[in-house]
Amino acid sequence: MKTIYLVPHTHYDVAWAFSKEDYLNINKGILNEVMKLMEVPGFKFCLEQTFLLQEMERRDPALWQGLKRIIEEGKLEIVDGQYLMPDTMLPTGETLVREILFGKKYCEEKFGIEVPVAWAADSFGMNAQLPQIYSKAGYKWLAFRRGAKAEVTQSEFLWKGLDGSTILTHWMPFGYRAGLDLNKLDQSFIGLDKYAATPYILMPCGSGSMPPQSEIPQAVKDWNKTHPDVEMKIATPKEFFQALEGTGRKFEIVEGELYDNELVDVFPQVCTSRLWIVQDSRECEGLLMTAEEFATIAWLLGADYPSSELRKAWEDMLFIAFHDIITGCGVDEIYVEVKEISSSLKAKLVDNLNRSLSYIAERVNTGGEAILVFNPLSWRMRNWVEANIKLPQGYDSVPGVKETKEVESEIIEMKKGEKDKIEEVKIGFIGDLPPLGYKVYKLTPQRKEPEDRIKVEGESIDTPFLKVSSDRETGIIEVRDKEDRLLVKGNEIFIDDEIGDLYYHRSRFADLIKSESGEGLEYGSFKPKSFKIEKGALRAKIIFEDEYYCLTWPYRLKERFPPTLYKYKMLDIHKEVIVFRDLPRIEFITRVDNNYPNIRLSVKFDTGIERKVYFRETQFGVIPEPTEYFISRAEGFKASGIPNFLSWFDLSDGIRGITFMNKGLPATMITGSSIYIRLLRSVYGLSADGIAGPLVPTPDALELKDYKFEYALQHHDGDWREAKVYKWAQEFHHIPLPVQGNFKGDLPWEFSFLELKPN
Repeated sequence: MKTIYLVPHTHYDVAWAFSKEDYLNINKGILNEVMKLMEVPGFKFCLEQTFLLQEMERRDPALWQGLKRIIEEGKLEIVDGQYLMPDTMLPTGETLVREILFGKKYCEEKFGIEVPVAWAADSFGMNAQLPQIYSKAGYKWLAFRRGAKAEVTQSEFLWKGLDGSTILTHWMPFGYRAGLDLNKLDQSFIGLDKYAATPYILMPCGSGSMPPQSEIPQAVKDWNKTHPDVEMKIATPKEFFQALEGTGRKFEIVEGELYDNELVDVFPQVCTSRLWIVQDSRECEGLLMTAEEFATIAWLLGADYPSSELRKAWEDMLFIAFHDIITGCGVDEIYVEVKEISSSLKAKLVDNLNRSLSYIAERVNTGGEAILVFNPLSWRMRNWVEANIKLPQGYDSVPGVKETKEVESEIIEMKKGEKDKIEEVKIGFIGDLPPLGYKVYKLTPQRKEPEDRIKVEGESIDTPFLKVSSDRETGIIEVRDKEDRLLVKGNEIFIDDEIGDLYYHRSRFADLIKSESGEGLEYGSFKPKSFKIEKGALRAKIIFEDEYYCLTWPYRLKERFPPTLYKYKMLDIHKEVIVFRDLPRIEFITRVDNNYPNIRLSVKFDTGIERKVYFRETQFGVIPEPTEYFISRAEGFKASGIPNFLSWFDLSDGIRGITFMNKGLPATMITGSSIYIRLLRSVYGLSADGIAGPLVPTPDALELKDYKFEYALQHHDGDWREAKVYKWAQEFHHIPLPVQGNFKGDLPWEFSFLELKPN
């Protein structure tokens, strides 16, 4: 006999179309209604995230005690059980683990329960390592809404992760509202039955911040009177999954990421709206994990561990990682608070980290004035170090640094005081640092001139690894190897038309407004402003500035009649290209002051590599991804929109490749051999059709503000595994941390606290 498991529920948005306080008040009312309905025999309900329960415990202890009672009675089932339901693609794996850790610990401590059902009702896709994460976290089953692949034909299957872990999974073919309309239960049943792998059918009956319907018990009674062959029962997800397992059926195995073609159209737009949130999130995640590492090391050496500070920091981080916050798809009001949380979090983490580093440094014997350089990664790292040095009293020389002998270095900045005496300098050098540890670099008069300095000629820079040249009129660069083979060309700004919303890209024509090379509409033009090369012994920068104007005169035949009049300036652009003598990495810093509404801004690179597959980082793994996907016979293939949710992706042909790294730039389009890294989207509304969401204006999402974008590339032979490119991306993110001092502790001049092997 077929059985419908009707699951009354509500999806809790901590913030989206309303503010956090609005949703807390709404959901307090919902929970009071739930308590009333629990008086009806056989009524059950499920609740998702522990943040809501934690807030109710603080705000309304009587309501919370009532919820605790019905949880213990089994009438209210906690599903998901995370602190907040995160987006599962954008946050790092560690953040996803902490969402579960904080939420499940709360459930265990407050209610004495283990949450067995992972309930991903609203995330934009499911990353490929969630089967492992969920299994290790103690979940037995998973129900999710978005991302089922086209080849998924049944709503129940075993989902297999990269490591081989599996979890019994239910996909919600009609979302979490399948049973919401009690007048259309027949229609919902017919649709769900087509996908069901067993006689048991899960029918969620609820929606986002929706009160439970008091008519549910009667609707179930009416159904059972008129459908003798199909039983309907009010149930919880746990009961549904127990019934599934009881069939003894061998379910189909589905492998890899759950990210379907529909999301390819949506998610690239969502995660490049309000891009500052992803940038801040990346920075905070890195700071938080580094702060924990060195707070632990300091604790091992005798310091107090800042438990409450770091717990509060994680709670703030988990709030930012919520699926409608980190993706930027909510109303303006909520991001005022997010910005405050993010700014405060960064400041507190920097302070916490500096205290730990100083505590450790004081236990080191530096043998005089020195710079201790800390490596936050668990492998030996060679990386660029920049340190601000305050010169001690009586120090008259230009400073350098040494280990047993002087290390090649360059002075980046110098501050002089009275009588032209040097007081402070910023020094740069390559540090060779032990795994998760430190090395002492003693201060010494700079006597050693760097050998084989970087060579600059005209608009070109030569290093031992490559040659970088730039067009002084456009800022477009060419990178060649030492055999003069072109590796990549680009760093070219593209302006596209954008009249979509926070979810969908729309344009009035074929996208392109203008590129720095001159393509696009005739009327507007980029205007070069300045070009220079800053040459150092160990590092050099190409600095290019230009502006974009909507109108020039003449605006036709510009090659013959160069514009002499520019009007309606919309963009100020400052681009830096940084190369090193001793590192093959090329770094890019692009600053944009945007006054241009309704645009999509990208930076383009041409790699000369045209492949159908690239590789990108996912949480705790690497996955292959197609560069295009099939739409239909009429339309053919379309370029994929998202190759890098996290910090790197790699495009190679097996002989050579290029790894692209970024600090919070999660969307890229690859078409042919060209790569477009999305920088920002300027849109005016949460939804443009009233379907994806309400027609609420979002003027802050027009992004009329300053932005700083950081990204890098590095070429390699062979594939990404041989090159170990995953280390490069971490080294771009986790730069060495210098501390100056003269300490007389008992720790040696170089020490590693932890090394992890293999790679």
